[in-house]
Amino acid sequence: MNQILSEESPVNRRKKGKKASVHSILVTFAIFLLIFGIGLTSTGAYSYYKILSKDPIAGMVSSSATKPEITIERVNANTINIAVTSDKGISKVTYTINNEEPIEIDGNDELEVTKKVNLPSGTVNLNIVAEDINGVKASRESSYEIEAGPTITLKQVESKIQVTTESEINIDTVKYYWDDNEIDATEFTINDVKNVTQVDAIEGVHTLIVIATDVEGNETTKTQKIIGDTKPTLDVTTDGENFYIEAKDDEGLSKIQYKLNSGELITEQIDGKEYSKTIKLENGVNKLVVRVYNKNQIEEVKKVRYEVKE
Repeated sequence: MNQILSEESPVNRRKKGKKASVHSILVTFAIFLLIFGIGLTSTGAYSYYKILSKDPIAGMVSSSATKPEITIERVNANTINIAVTSDKGISKVTYTINNEEPIEIDGNDELEVTKKVNLPSGTVNLNIVAEDINGVKASRESSYEIEAGPTITLKQVESKIQVTTESEINIDTVKYYWDDNEIDATEFTINDVKNVTQVDAIEGVHTLIVIATDVEGNETTKTQKIIGDTKPTLDVTTDGENFYIEAKDDEGLSKIQYKLNSGELITEQIDGKEYSKTIKLENGVNKLVVRVYNKNQIEEVKKVRYEVKE
C-alpha cells in the first residue's frame, strides 16, 4: 500500500514561529501593564491612607465648612456698625464704600471684629468681605440712602447712657426723653459741631429717644431700648501655668464663652451670681478671649495674652 507522507515546508514553520513569538510578546506586555496599574493603584491608596491616618479631613474640602457671619447695625442716620463673628477666628475684614479704595481691618484671629463706619450723604453701596484663619470667605452687599443731618451715638457707661451728637455743621438743639413720655423731654441748645451728654439710665428695660437738629433744620432721631443694668465683673489672671477666670453679677450670670488660641469655642450656661474657671496654659503664646453675660444679656469681654517660654 502506498503511504502518503506529509511534511511541512520550512517556510510555513517560520511563519508559525513568528506568529507565536508576536503573540507571546503581546501577552507579556498586557500582563506587565496590568501589574503596573495594580502597583500604581496600591501606592496611591496607601499614600491616601497615610494622610487620612494623620488627619481625617486632610486632602478634602468640606462642603459644610462654616463661613464667617457678617451683620450690620444701623447706629443712626449715617452711621453703621459692622460686626463679623467666626468660631475659628477672623483673619481680616475688608469693606468698600462706593468706588473708593478698600479698607482692610486686621482680625488678629479674634472671634469677633467690629467697626463703626460713617457713611457719606446720598446713595451708598457697601461691600464687605470677611475671611477666617482657614481662608474661608463670606461677603455681603448693602445699599443705603443717607440724608444730611447730625449723627447720634448711644453708649452705655455703667449706670449712665452717653449720648454723642456730631454734625458737619453746627448742631442747634438736642432733645431726649424715655418711652412715650415726650411731655417731660429734656432739651438744650448746642451751637457746636459735637456734643457729649450723660443721661441717667432707668432701672429695667426702657426706650430712649434722642432728637438732634442742626442749624439748617435737618433732624435726626435715634430710638434704642436700654437695659438699666451694669455690666458683670470679669477678671482673668495667670500664675504662669494657668489662666484663672472670675466673673460676678449682682443679679445673676447667664452664660460664659471662652476660646484659647485656635481651639474650640466653649460655651457654658451659668445659674448663679459667681463663676470661676481654671484653664491650663499651652507652650508658646496663649491668647484667651472670654465673654460673660448676665441675666439681662449685658456682656463683658476680656482679651488676654501670655507667653510660656520653654
